[in-house]
Amino acid sequence: MLGAFPEELTRICEVLKENPKGMAVRDIADAIGMNRNTASRYLDMLRVAGQVEMKTYGKAKVFYISQRMPISAMMDCAVDMVFVVDPSRTVVEANDTICTFLGGSRDEIVGQSMRDSALGAFDHPLIVGRISDAMEGKGSTDELRYMRVDGDVYFRVKTIPTVLNSGQPGVAVVMEDITGKKVAEEALRESELKFRTLVEDISDAIWIIGDDGRFSYVSPRTEEILGYLPERMEGQLLFSYIPEGEQAEVMTALEACHTSHRGGSVIPISMNHSDGYSVDVEVSASPQYDLLGDFTGYRAVCRNVSERRAQERRLLQWKSFLFSIVQNIPAKVMVTNAKDRSVAFVNRSFEEMFGISSEEVTGKQCTEIFTPALCRMLLCGDEEILQSGTEVDVPQVIADVPGAGERILWVKKIPIFSGKGDLRYILGIYRDVTDTVRNEQRIRAERDQAQRSLDAAGVLIAVISPDGTIRTMNRRGSEMLGYPADALIGRNWFDAVVPPHSREVLRQRFFAVLKTGSFPAMSENGHLLHADGVLIPVAWQNAILPGEGGAAAGVVTSAEPLSDIQ
Repeated sequence: MLGAFPEELTRICEVLKENPKGMAVRDIADAIGMNRNTASRYLDMLRVAGQVEMKTYGKAKVFYISQRMPISAMMDCAVDMVFVVDPSRTVVEANDTICTFLGGSRDEIVGQSMRDSALGAFDHPLIVGRISDAMEGKGSTDELRYMRVDGDVYFRVKTIPTVLNSGQPGVAVVMEDITGKKVAEEALRESELKFRTLVEDISDAIWIIGDDGRFSYVSPRTEEILGYLPERMEGQLLFSYIPEGEQAEVMTALEACHTSHRGGSVIPISMNHSDGYSVDVEVSASPQYDLLGDFTGYRAVCRNVSERRAQERRLLQWKSFLFSIVQNIPAKVMVTNAKDRSVAFVNRSFEEMFGISSEEVTGKQCTEIFTPALCRMLLCGDEEILQSGTEVDVPQVIADVPGAGERILWVKKIPIFSGKGDLRYILGIYRDVTDTVRNEQRIRAERDQAQRSLDAAGVLIAVISPDGTIRTMNRRGSEMLGYPADALIGRNWFDAVVPPHSREVLRQRFFAVLKTGSFPAMSENGHLLHADGVLIPVAWQNAILPGEGGAAAGVVTSAEPLSDIQ
């Protein structure tokens, strides 16, 4: 359209250049010798072409030569890729950025159709459709993925309706490289996905609590711990889930975490489950701050420790129970550290016997407390445990105990290992067996004396247990029956020394006597069976051996050959 009036338009532009302060329509018409209406129509054409600008002062319109930068210069200043096409999609302008990207020169692109030039790579149905819409005055903004061998490139494509110098409609296509942004967004999405997966998979609950004490984020694991849906808890106060009696303590702990500016403070809390019971949790809280350093709340990791607390309570009860037992048993107990051999614990019975208190000996070496001789007794068996790691028994150890004199102790040493299998303590149990040993010695002496008396007797003397076995047989009895000494001990009396023809009768009478507690006759004659099968005529006497509770403990029988009597 402008090409049809080149002379008139050129003259108007020259007049305006000569008057840079601007001219009214009347002044322009007078200067070029044409009527006002024609000059006004030409000025409108120049305004559309962008060569003339107009400013209004009241009712007057003042025209100036356009001071705009040429579009080609503006395009080269842009960091984005820009090209302009006419209605036939012929490239009118292309800036240096897009030429560099496509690897071509401006002369190879401008004047060519998009499809036939290096811009053919962007001859995409989406872009072509948007250019057509822009030709009708409808601009648009879209995102486009451009695939290359060296990696995908992402663009934000803007189509802007414009008017060419020829007066024809055109479209400026601005392509902003948003690859970096897309890569960052994708990395952010992957990071967020990993974070969410981690938060949802770990056994602990993750909370974000605002400075007003309300939950702004609650991870799904919370439902398993407290029974509430995360959506229900978000926006709610933390303290609405804590029993009223414990809120002050939790608030104090959170304030301490805030003022210390240190994270990782572990706060034990009892929280209300949706089913009405209490749940013991440990909350590791860290204060959070914005870019300006202002406090924004807490990030917290919540762990359900109800089972652990229950186990700790049971363990504490069990330890108290064991401690009570150890403190009250009559045996003396001393525990020493395997590493430095220092005393770790003594029980009440130990304190009473050795005249010391637990506080006086704990942490000290044995040699700092007791005499060397007493230390040797108390530490006997320790070296064997340190070498073998197995229990050690020392049946009798003689020790001179202050205030008690010479005592005989039975000692047992037991190794105590840590959870890793390392020897940590040595448990010593000391039992005073002085009276027992002395009683055994007395009984043994009395028994030996009695056995010597039995052996000195000139007749057979035997003790028969309730089951019919021979418990005692003196030397004279063994000789009379033809057996070595003690050969008959443990054998059945009736099977070994009673003749077969009277064996069952006498056996039955024996068990009957044990029930009634008396013999029909105190003495009688009979026969005993010699080891070589010969019958020995004897005269014997029997008596019941009384036991505990009045029950018979056996029968004492004595026998003398009738030949000796005659």
